[in-house]
Amino acid sequence: MLQFSFVLRATQSIEEQVAPIRLMWETGVYRDLLLHVYSGLDDEAHTVGVARILRDAFPDAPIVGTMSAGEIADGRVTNKGVVIGVLLFESGRAHVRRYDDLRGREAEVARQVCADIAAIEDAKAVELLLPGTEVDGRTLIRGLSECPEDLVVFGGYSGGHTMNSPTHFVFDETGTMDDALFVTVFAGGDLHVDAGKVTGWEPVGLTFKVTKASGNRLIELDGRPAAEVYERFLPIDRSKLDNAEEGYTFPLIAREGEEEWLRSTIHIEDDGSLQLHGHVTEGMDILLSYGNPESIVRAVDGRLEELRQFGPQAILVYSCIVRKAFWETYAGIELEPFAALANATGFHTWGELFRSPLTGRISEHNVTFLTVGLREGERSVAAPATAAIVVDDTALHGPAAQLRRLTSMIYAVMGELHQAHEDLRALNAQLKNLAEHDALTGLYNRGRIEELILSALDDTVVSGETVGLIMLDIDHFKRVNDHFGHQAGDAVLQGVARVLRDMADEDGGVAGRWGGEEFFLVFPRRDTDEVARLAEVLRARVEASEFDFVGHVTCSLGYTSAMGPVDHRRLFASVDDALYRAKEGGRNQVVRAAY
Repeated sequence: MLQFSFVLRATQSIEEQVAPIRLMWETGVYRDLLLHVYSGLDDEAHTVGVARILRDAFPDAPIVGTMSAGEIADGRVTNKGVVIGVLLFESGRAHVRRYDDLRGREAEVARQVCADIAAIEDAKAVELLLPGTEVDGRTLIRGLSECPEDLVVFGGYSGGHTMNSPTHFVFDETGTMDDALFVTVFAGGDLHVDAGKVTGWEPVGLTFKVTKASGNRLIELDGRPAAEVYERFLPIDRSKLDNAEEGYTFPLIAREGEEEWLRSTIHIEDDGSLQLHGHVTEGMDILLSYGNPESIVRAVDGRLEELRQFGPQAILVYSCIVRKAFWETYAGIELEPFAALANATGFHTWGELFRSPLTGRISEHNVTFLTVGLREGERSVAAPATAAIVVDDTALHGPAAQLRRLTSMIYAVMGELHQAHEDLRALNAQLKNLAEHDALTGLYNRGRIEELILSALDDTVVSGETVGLIMLDIDHFKRVNDHFGHQAGDAVLQGVARVLRDMADEDGGVAGRWGGEEFFLVFPRRDTDEVARLAEVLRARVEASEFDFVGHVTCSLGYTSAMGPVDHRRLFASVDDALYRAKEGGRNQVVRAAY
């Protein structure tokens, strides 16, 4: 078994990008091929177009597509892009079926799914992908729980990048659907599956009993309006809660018997009930919880060790949008370590589906992180132990530790709890700052510099002045690493970053690391001639600088100026193309983008 994944690039045709898949498939080593497409784009035509190109390239391969709230390629989160996940089986098979007209027929469809699965030899696991939360998920999964008990079941709901997004769909080459279910059955006598879920949110305070509920509405706790209890312990700003800015910080823990779910609050109704992500039922225990970064990564570390012992050849990931919102651009902290074990690919969901190994019941989850390890054959030598995930000290001490100490006093000391909530906001601000900067160079990271570029382009609509963009790539950087070692390569990256930072500070711009040895600079209110001059000055400064271990290096640059509104993907592609032409033309030169 082999899995790999990649983010589609605007600078290259899709046909060219999928060519390596075809080469791998045509070797004849693999028996079956499964293609997942995770799309963070609202452009449905483009999304379906990708699936159609894949269908033309691989006429017999099953294609399963879902809109996503964050696309995960080998442990890294993509910002509103398209990720293709490729899973190749040596002996196993992936059986995919789409069930249309789901709404109103959930029980009937569940029976049909179970019958279809029963006809598949050596079925081991089932992936379920659903559009948003518009269907009656409870009825569907109650019926699916009747499928053979030894099946591992997992999956998620599709949805957009923002929690109030109205668009949800699954898709294949025939189009998008908001009323269909994709079922993928993983089968094979030599196939092994290890699935597990992680939350990591800590319970605080008292335990309450659900005395009245209806679907996703929590109406009463201990005979009192749910909102009365909720707001007594948490000083929630209702306006921000409705905008999904606060509900994820303190989700509710719902317990019933041996099972436990997280439920984030999305709205407080006028009648005092709480609208939740996911259902609750009368008789459940409810606790408040707190998203402590330390406890979250500790829980993820436990799951990481389980998968290391299993020895996966591929990892499928389904992580709640709430977790992505909690971590913001720091979400990779709990994703990237899994890529050290195997290719980890998947998406951020609007809800997760998982079959409990304790009860055999499939349930909807929220604020949950699912990882599914797949392997054909016996486990090879276990991978070396992975280092524990570490959050920066500023995220582990002070407010977080203080709030843990306060949990035993939550009922009596409401004033201190309010202070802890304010401290948590400050903690999240610190995490955001960490997430915006590249650890090696100290410059803005790609996610943040891209945001600054888009903001600068928006400002041009009002100012009427163009913004200057410069993309820089260090020439022959691979030779530096090969000849002098990665320590020398890091020193060069840090040295170039200092040159860029100084120039940005002098000329009113900002600089960021785009990736690898590529950097991006943004200069507001600059026309093309000024940007050309700045690019040439920058080229000369890099060439004149002396770097530890290496001496001198050169760089190639592409530049342009632009005014919004623009197609930023096309704009970035044009600057990237100019940089490429600078390299093709001999390096150590500046080329204007043809935009």
